[in-house]
Amino acid sequence: MERHVMAGFELGIWNAWLMTIPFLVIMICMVGRRKNVAKRMSDMRGYTAGENAVTVVASLAPYPFMVATLWAPLTANLLLLSIGTMFYLIGLYLLVASLSVVIKTPSDEPFTAGPYRFSRNPIYVSATIVFMGICLATSNLIFAAYLVIAVLLQHFMILAEERVCKEKYGLAFESYMQRVPRYVLV
Repeated sequence: MERHVMAGFELGIWNAWLMTIPFLVIMICMVGRRKNVAKRMSDMRGYTAGENAVTVVASLAPYPFMVATLWAPLTANLLLLSIGTMFYLIGLYLLVASLSVVIKTPSDEPFTAGPYRFSRNPIYVSATIVFMGICLATSNLIFAAYLVIAVLLQHFMILAEERVCKEKYGLAFESYMQRVPRYVLV
């Protein structure tokens, strides 16, 4: 059976869930087992009601994507599969490096080491790269459209996080914001 460039949805062993499982295992092992880290990462103190709502929706947005990978076959296009896998692996590496900084940083200090020297939000950047890899590896346009919406929601969540960090860490965080881009090169 020949597959088209844009794959559909069908349950199968060679589906994108193979890429979702390592991502989830990393998140659970690095964050889920450390209550203080999970609590710090989900702290919404100081957020407005609107920021709370956007943050909850943005935080939940990756889960339907990950569940849908059960039915998203990997593409037969070897170029897209290879590029997608490369993005995915780079994203996983950056995710581990970013979470390592979060785990090691004292709770009264902002994250500024490791990948945080190049991006103020490397966890979001790395997760986006992971999901971009999955979009390419499945050549699924529905996933790509969903990812765009999820990234927009994340952006508004990040704006709220940065506002609270400016209030919490003051001039030191503002100086950090001037030195380090919000994402990468942006």
